[in-house]
Amino acid sequence: MSRGWVLDDWREVFLVEARLRRLPGTEIGEALAEIDAYCADSGADPAEAFGEPVEYAAALAHGRRSGQGLPAGRRPLWRGVLVAGGTLTGVMSLLAGVDAVTRDAPATITVGQLVSVAVGVAGIVGVAAFLLRSGRRRSGGLDWRFGLAAGVGIAVTAVPQLVWTREVLRASAWPLLGVGLVLLVCAWWPLLSGRLLADRVVDPATGAESVPTPGWLLGVVRWGLPVALLCAVLLAVLLGTTDTG
Repeated sequence: MSRGWVLDDWREVFLVEARLRRLPGTEIGEALAEIDAYCADSGADPAEAFGEPVEYAAALAHGRRSGQGLPAGRRPLWRGVLVAGGTLTGVMSLLAGVDAVTRDAPATITVGQLVSVAVGVAGIVGVAAFLLRSGRRRSGGLDWRFGLAAGVGIAVTAVPQLVWTREVLRASAWPLLGVGLVLLVCAWWPLLSGRLLADRVVDPATGAESVPTPGWLLGVVRWGLPVALLCAVLLAVLLGTTDTG
């Protein structure tokens, strides 16, 4: 007989912290199942039986990583910086290269573009750190604050490109385009390949997911950026062809 997952505030905080502590989804599911079973049998509250959820997740992660001879700790911030930086730099290089190819001219990078990349990386890492900070309750859906922050971030990163147009770098179009593609593939491949989305938290007895994720949302997360970039490249090529014609 299958049972439904009971994800109250305590369990949701534990789930987020366990993810941040890099515990595998199968082990998180097993821990949640043990917590549910113990609380159902004893009638105890999880906070009374297991303590604070952040501390309990940290203890589980510490025990697992100590047993493997690995240092305990949360997911390092520098990885997020590298992914965000690689993605935004790749987008900038790719679009600049495509624009130069369509105009049959050298590619240029401006002060505003570099500032936009720096602001974008800081914004992405800052928003992620806020939404996934230790002890934060996991939202059941898309957090409106994330959408607001994303909208403001897009606007803020667009402004420097319009204000500071002084050229700081001139490069050949095709090499710059190639650099952009390489950076984007390196930054986005773990998501496109499905490795980051495959580690689900499931009930070991029933195989049911603790927090089912709609298939359409996974598709948007995985393919949103590539599709948007493809549309931008096609638009750049179309406009470039029209101007030269």
